[in-house]
Amino acid sequence: MGTNTPSYNNDDRGRHQEELRELPNGRGKAALDDRDAAHAAELLSLAQDQMLVNQALVEKIFALEQAEGALRSSEHKLHELLAHQLATREDERKRISQELHDSLGQNLLALRIDIVMLHQHTTKRHYRLRDRIGSALDNVDVTLRTVKELMGELRPSCLELGLHATVEMELRKFTRASGIACELGVGSGIPDLVLGEEEVLTVHRVLQECLNNVFRHSLASRVAVRLDAAGDMLSMRIIDNGIGFDPAAPRKPSSFGLLDLHERVARHGGELIVRSERTHGTEVMLGLPIAPACPNASTAHTFR
Repeated sequence: MGTNTPSYNNDDRGRHQEELRELPNGRGKAALDDRDAAHAAELLSLAQDQMLVNQALVEKIFALEQAEGALRSSEHKLHELLAHQLATREDERKRISQELHDSLGQNLLALRIDIVMLHQHTTKRHYRLRDRIGSALDNVDVTLRTVKELMGELRPSCLELGLHATVEMELRKFTRASGIACELGVGSGIPDLVLGEEEVLTVHRVLQECLNNVFRHSLASRVAVRLDAAGDMLSMRIIDNGIGFDPAAPRKPSSFGLLDLHERVARHGGELIVRSERTHGTEVMLGLPIAPACPNASTAHTFR
């Protein structure tokens, strides 16, 4: 490689050999042998260079295969880590919710009972004290409602009621808080569908995040939710009539909502698809593997 050598066809090589043989005192044969030796050495050098090139290519391919395997292994470990973090976070939320219920909630309830009894035993002559006790009772009621809301955010209390009730209650709560009308369509099999608590929680978290995005970003006036169960697959569609967004736009550095949902759904072997266009609203489709559902009539509810 890297050496320019003259090329000969068969006729030129034959004539050259004849001319060399005609030289006196055997010099032609010696020159011919030197020429053949040089040609053989050149071929050997080319073969060695080609072997080195082939060896380098094989090593490069092997290194790329190793890098690809390491990348896949790293990606698999990353997904496992994210799944573990999600599970740990939900366990921590469940524990804190239980602690709020068992300690703070119960203590506030006992305090409320004491304040009510004190209020009842206060005569009208002590109107100032009675008013102060009434204010304290109002404060305790507000705190109890706040604790209940916190418990619901950490771990929805309706999970044990099933998928249908959980989605229905979340939509009602969203409509009360935002004023945005929600319509729930329920397909065959949903009312009698029995799911594990973790699967219901996954559907609830997806719905909760989508509704939060509708309230904060979409400027929508209506949200439609559809639940269906066909065979071994549960599907949920969430559609709003808001301003939409560009799914291909770069993600904000602090925005992890959709990434969190994708990992949460993938943990259960499901799929999450988001479709949106500017001024054409947004559609989120969730597919989650489940046990076969029992058929039932289709129903629909509207929350205003």
